Amino acid sequence: MSIRTETFVIDLREPRRTRRLTPKADRTTQGSRTKMKPSRAYTLRIEGSRIRTHKELRSAFLNERGTRRPTVFISSTAKHLAPLAHMAHHEGGNLRLFVWEKVSSERREYLQTLFRTVVSVGGDVQLLASSELAEVLSANNRGDLFVGGAVNPTEDVVVLYRGSFDRLSIPLAWFRRTSDVEPDFSDFKITDYGQTVRFGNFEVSTDAILYGFDSNYRSRVRQRQLELDESFGGSLRRLRGLRGFKRSDFTPVSSKEIARIERGEVKEPRKATLEVIAKRLGVKPDEISTY
Repeated sequence: MSIRTETFVIDLREPRRTRRLTPKADRTTQGSRTKMKPSRAYTLRIEGSRIRTHKELRSAFLNERGTRRPTVFISSTAKHLAPLAHMAHHEGGNLRLFVWEKVSSERREYLQTLFRTVVSVGGDVQLLASSELAEVLSANNRGDLFVGGAVNPTEDVVVLYRGSFDRLSIPLAWFRRTSDVEPDFSDFKITDYGQTVRFGNFEVSTDAILYGFDSNYRSRVRQRQLELDESFGGSLRRLRGLRGFKRSDFTPVSSKEIARIERGEVKEPRKATLEVIAKRLGVKPDEISTY
């Protein structure tokens, strides 16, 4: 499982106004009911610590900027970030910001003094469809899914944003080598709830990209494969881990022999070897394969 980032959803309360006969500007009517703008509605669907006051926003910003952990702030509108204006001189640490509306270049410059990464709807970054984006941002494995990206044909790379808003730069040449289908880099899109990257008729899974370019992801995949290994060697590896033993703890059986058994190179260990291993693990020889 990917590392879950700390998430703060900015949902500042609007100042109370006198009652009007016409609906508020940020709402639309549907019969006798009112309906929130889509950006606000999507934000409300995302799990995370809710920030509802200016004080809470300033406190969360100051607390999180001093930590090394990745922290994402999500807001339906950029105007909610106004209370942080006087903090622009503070280092943003590992803070990331996603705004569910288009942000002007002037405002983006200001926000980038507060946050390490700023992503918003519109501009050069292509994002997931809003309904899919809201679901991905609430997923436990969102760091292993893509939410958007931008193709840079001049530098011959595509920059992909994960659900944690970490960026990953991939050479376009890598995509050309992976399939007989010619990628159309002018037609770029993230689809399938962040699990697929598409360039025209060419598609590649997020898993394949992360496996090729993220060593931590690759290690986690390999670990999951080992945990699901149903062979005798896989059972021995799991049981040895449960007991807290190293491969060198089975004298007179060598650590090299234990490694060969766990890798499946020795399909049927000798009876004497099994007895030594089982005795050290505190089980009967025929019980090892049940783990």
